Amino acid sequence: MTQPRHKSNLWMLALVALPEEGVYGNYWERLMRRSVTIRAKGTFVQETLTDDASKNNIPTPEAGKFQAARLNKFDGSLVIENMEPLKTVQSSEVVIDVHYCTINPCDVLLSQNMYTYEPKLPIVLGHELVGELVHVGKDAQDKGYKIGDKVIALNKERYGGFAELCVAEVCDIWKIPSNINCLDATCLLNDYMTALIALERVVTIDEDDTILVNIGFSSPGLAAADLATNIFRSQVIAICANNDDAALIRDKGVFASLTYNEKKLVKYIEKIASEKDIKVSFNDDIYFKKILKCFTSVYKNGTSLTNLLHEDNFAVIIHHLSREGRIVIAGAAATQTNTQSEPEADSFSITGFNISEYRKKNPDIYRQAGEDVLHFCEEGLITPTHSLVVGFYKINDALHLSSNPKTSAKVVIDIKNKEIDAIKTLK
Repeated sequence: MTQPRHKSNLWMLALVALPEEGVYGNYWERLMRRSVTIRAKGTFVQETLTDDASKNNIPTPEAGKFQAARLNKFDGSLVIENMEPLKTVQSSEVVIDVHYCTINPCDVLLSQNMYTYEPKLPIVLGHELVGELVHVGKDAQDKGYKIGDKVIALNKERYGGFAELCVAEVCDIWKIPSNINCLDATCLLNDYMTALIALERVVTIDEDDTILVNIGFSSPGLAAADLATNIFRSQVIAICANNDDAALIRDKGVFASLTYNEKKLVKYIEKIASEKDIKVSFNDDIYFKKILKCFTSVYKNGTSLTNLLHEDNFAVIIHHLSREGRIVIAGAAATQTNTQSEPEADSFSITGFNISEYRKKNPDIYRQAGEDVLHFCEEGLITPTHSLVVGFYKINDALHLSSNPKTSAKVVIDIKNKEIDAIKTLK
């Protein structure tokens, strides 16, 4: 990756979310009404879920078949089914014995037919997964992969991660270094690759820059703050939606971690700009305020599920304050999804950053970003975060919780330990 240049600027990275008591209700209050346990110092303690979802009809596993959670209709729920053995795979493909799979925003939206396209049903969702190779095509063998390798896959086009077995293209898998555990690896690539490519390719963060990261409930926001702090060596001021997430991001070593306050945000930026000797006045800077509104608008009541969870709303904008400094705003925002439509007179729209486009148009950059992220984690420089681990048979509970986000950390499905209940792992 390109090494950061040495000069000092004021930047702002923004990732946004709903207010603590927004339109989706109190996530953690509902969650704690279930039996949820805490992992302390790496030790899991398990209790029993008591809600109706734990009584779903789960088929008995059958010899020669594998189980998958399929979306058969757009009602936001998945059905565990016994699947016929996989057909013969191509030379460019591998078969993964899945251990863990994250729930990402697109999984929630696809399950409710709210994504940018309508998938053909039935479909097995889940694209960010970790597991062990049980079949390796010739192309994968030529690249050094072998049966038994632990890999992480970003199956962004094929999905299939919510299952015991998953087929993936060799170009979409990476070997997991031996000192990274599989659970942590599951939450690495999607968020950290998104943040890394945006910070490194779209804008260039310099060492000692001051960056405002508006995290909200977006997991790429956590990744952006982690990378900016521990890789680019910038001074990160993190803005979070609640005290729990503020404490979480503080543990990653950020310069400051605050809860969001609309009235105080601009004043705080002005204060930092003054300390950095950046000459700026926000009072008459209408352009900047319009940009900022695109990011902070999702804090407002009435924010739709689509706007909150859409994958393409990680945006990056540079705003020049003066010759002495600039602000970089990046993160989940009210992006323009229909370029044919005319924006309202008082509105300002931006185009979102899409990591999938790099996979198609710049595959070498895409692959290298994955290698860089794994290297950073292997060296102990960054730390992925997950909020819950839920057993495969409780996947509908997990999907529901992910559609009502109250934290920026992800929910992970444990495919092997199918019966375990929600275990809080936020650390």
